[in-house]
Amino acid sequence: MALERSTRNVTRPAVLAALAEYKKIGQKAFLKKYGYKPARTYRLWHEGEPYDSKAIIGAAFGYLPGSPKPLRYDEFSGGLVHVVPVLKELGFSFDQPADVVTKGKNPLWTRDQLILALDLYVRHDGRDPGANHPEVIEISALLKQMATEIGQATFRNPNGVIMKLMNFRSLDPAFTGKGGKGLDGASKLDKAVWSEFYGKPQQLAIAAEAVRAAVVENLSDDESDEIQSYSVKEGKVSYRYHRVLERKGAVVSLRKRAALTKHGKLDCEACGFDFVAVYGPRGYGFIEAHHTNPVHAMKEGDETAPEDLSLLCSNCHRMIHKAKPWLTVDELKALLVNA
Repeated sequence: MALERSTRNVTRPAVLAALAEYKKIGQKAFLKKYGYKPARTYRLWHEGEPYDSKAIIGAAFGYLPGSPKPLRYDEFSGGLVHVVPVLKELGFSFDQPADVVTKGKNPLWTRDQLILALDLYVRHDGRDPGANHPEVIEISALLKQMATEIGQATFRNPNGVIMKLMNFRSLDPAFTGKGGKGLDGASKLDKAVWSEFYGKPQQLAIAAEAVRAAVVENLSDDESDEIQSYSVKEGKVSYRYHRVLERKGAVVSLRKRAALTKHGKLDCEACGFDFVAVYGPRGYGFIEAHHTNPVHAMKEGDETAPEDLSLLCSNCHRMIHKAKPWLTVDELKALLVNA
């Protein structure tokens, strides 16, 4: 009888064998060999080292007696459904070891992390929002998540975020021109990121959105696995999946940058609504992206290009999807003209 292709059949010796291979050939080669993506949330810790849990359990299946084929990425969902409980029952842990958490200093800030911090600085016009501000707490959580994903420990609490904002103050002519000094210690990379985005709040907001998309919009491991393995069936796609598919950060950011370069602003292609004009700095970089080609017509493996997207305000975007058949942007514009 063929072995059921289920993570529940994986054994501890098989997992240990997969861990040994991962350590021998390295993360990149291991993930490429078995066709998996890095874990974003659930990282397995073994002997002080982090591992991509879904890839490990998928590869471990191939180490079972009889040498069955390893489980493919799309054969099971990750996270709390088919990975975490199985590995925990086999005696493995998802808790970062205390000695890893407590040793050493914070790793250096990365460019992506600095973009998030600078975007926060600009949105608050260089003012200190305070460590208890919800947006500061959110950035702190994002920084910790980003570090965890690459196996680093970080202690960047809200106070650490505020310190970075004060580093940026030392580079801000609007502050130093009035005799202010900010906080000493701005790094070479701080200065490079400041120079790149100084006076360009829209471009900065778009860059920050792309960083957030990589961290936040992937949702949980389970949801992301479901979306990445999603195949259109009978031409049907839920609005939720439509939104996730069309909001992939890199493509959306490229489309927004192109619009900003051409028009100098991001306004709705249907009604002309401009978020910055109405909401001020809070509206920098914000507008929704809509597939001009219906997602339900896409085949597995199709990719979205920037030119496949239209930029719409939230109301117009929602109106297009209010009922089937969905409207085209031109059809919605015609409704507005006749309203």
